[in-house]
Amino acid sequence: MSTFGIRSDLYAIAVSLLFADFGTGMMIPMMPLYITELPAGADLDIVIKSALVFAVFGLFSVASYPVMGRLSDRIDMRKPFVLAGLIGFTVLAVASAMVATFEQLLVIRAAQGIMVGAMAPSVLAMLTHVSTSDNRGRSMGIYSSIRGIGPALGSGAGGLIAGAWGFDYGFYVCAVLGLASIVFVSLFVEETHETSESHESHESRESGENRETSSTIVDGRDCDPESEIKLLAYAAFTTMLAVMIVATMLPAYKLQLDASVGGLGISIAAHLSARLIFQTPVGILSDRFSRRNILVGGLCGTALLLVGMAHATTAIQLPLMMFAAGVTSAAVTVPALASGADLASPGMVGQQMSLFPMASGIGMVVGPLLAGFAAAYLGFAAPFYICSGLMLVVGMLIARRGGHCGAVG
Repeated sequence: MSTFGIRSDLYAIAVSLLFADFGTGMMIPMMPLYITELPAGADLDIVIKSALVFAVFGLFSVASYPVMGRLSDRIDMRKPFVLAGLIGFTVLAVASAMVATFEQLLVIRAAQGIMVGAMAPSVLAMLTHVSTSDNRGRSMGIYSSIRGIGPALGSGAGGLIAGAWGFDYGFYVCAVLGLASIVFVSLFVEETHETSESHESHESRESGENRETSSTIVDGRDCDPESEIKLLAYAAFTTMLAVMIVATMLPAYKLQLDASVGGLGISIAAHLSARLIFQTPVGILSDRFSRRNILVGGLCGTALLLVGMAHATTAIQLPLMMFAAGVTSAAVTVPALASGADLASPGMVGQQMSLFPMASGIGMVVGPLLAGFAAAYLGFAAPFYICSGLMLVVGMLIARRGGHCGAVG
């Protein structure tokens, strides 16, 4: 059964994970602000502490992605990994409300990173199995839009709930949402296997319909799909880097712009809402036109907006620019994921697609550290300019090299 040419399995996956995504969105503004209430053994600057909270999570998720992706490919099962990640999310949300020190919170964040590392590669592999080359951009766009509802609403709700009733209440709400996702995945999400769904995608890729996605030589050049996937993953890295820089700088924005906790949460919500609205249209466009051009345009647009965020002077400017950055980020992530899924090899889907969450995880590690140390030693605007420059470099590389295999051409 399909709706708008998309298999119902994809909708089941996206809707089932929506609840936990809402909880994840709540934690984005809550975590860097929660640390202001926790004592720490070492006397660290608040921006450095905020950086560590995100970096520890990202470091452990990055270490887990390739291991879990390879393991799910080897046993040809994905649903158990998704459930394990959701159970961990639920338990650790409760634990977050019970910590007494900053160091204890860092331990919780490390465990949360491992749980995400167990879940994300399997989810991407399942999406690859239930979509085809001809509808992959639309599939990724619809999936991302449905799942984007949770973080978009959750990030705004997280700041408001924490401001009104306290951080503990917010974490307990996250746990209830995680439990809801566990129930829905258990009841409505079916296991996918490499031996069935994936071969349809591979055969479609081999046929070369609309795009020469499986060519080994394009325009006289050797095509290495894995290197192309890595290049696309670099784009995912820069978008996460940008988001984490802004998230890490929230305490500094609070002082600099005299903004409220709820107002800062709305800034994150504006970014996620824009991605939610525009991911499906971008996905449809990427199926019909050049994914590479859309992706490069998204990188350049986000780079310019980052420079603007470095010089925001009022509380209203930040959410407006974050909304615009959400649009340009959607133009990066959806074409990148769709092209990566086209290029993934049967038998290695989980492993190769894990490069995308791994790249995002590295961005989650590097972004807070870059924001914390660059802002502390080079000035508030420094991390924004550095990330903007990296985006332009990646955009130029994709413009010059990204179409060799045809998937982003």
